Amino acid sequence: MAQKPVTHIEIDQCDTIKFGVVEWPGDRYTWDLYTALEWDTVNFAKQDGNVDRAAYFENGNYGGSEVAVHFLESGRYILRVMVWDEVTCTNNLMIFSIDVEEHIPVATITDSMACYGEPAVFKVVITGKGPWEAIYTYGDGTASINLYGEDDNEQIVRLPALPPDTYEVWVKQIIDECSSNFLPSQKGRVIIYPKPTNSGIYPVKRD
Repeated sequence: MAQKPVTHIEIDQCDTIKFGVVEWPGDRYTWDLYTALEWDTVNFAKQDGNVDRAAYFENGNYGGSEVAVHFLESGRYILRVMVWDEVTCTNNLMIFSIDVEEHIPVATITDSMACYGEPAVFKVVITGKGPWEAIYTYGDGTASINLYGEDDNEQIVRLPALPPDTYEVWVKQIIDECSSNFLPSQKGRVIIYPKPTNSGIYPVKRD
């Protein structure tokens, strides 16, 4: 049968996208994914997809008139649905073109300051799709603070007691629901001031 024009879709790497066709009694449906191919050399009527369907179709479901696709790596894909009429022994197909944009979680750090003996904290805002896992570090980078399973994209990170000084703080890595970033973030600063001391100013008695 004559095919409809190919529908092109652009999605984020973390998105789940649902596809569906009109269901008819007696029809059977199978969905396939293709990638990294010379598209003009593929016979979509005869060649099955080259992407593991169980990994990218939600709940491993790639049959039926409706499916959901998720966790695709960045790149271009073709999605095919093949419809089989078991009674008349005929089949038909429809294809979709999908561009998956790379998703990289990013952390932004807010500078802060405190006096010695006060809690030293800094705020981190994380992009992406939680829950997140992140590793923070400070100073010479030898110590690490690990956060696991955080659902809030704004995190308040508390440092151990530190002597007065200026400390650089940064995120070493972030892992969210569907991707990761192992490049160090931009650095922020936490300034620890010494405790105030007496000024030595006192009244002088004059004759």
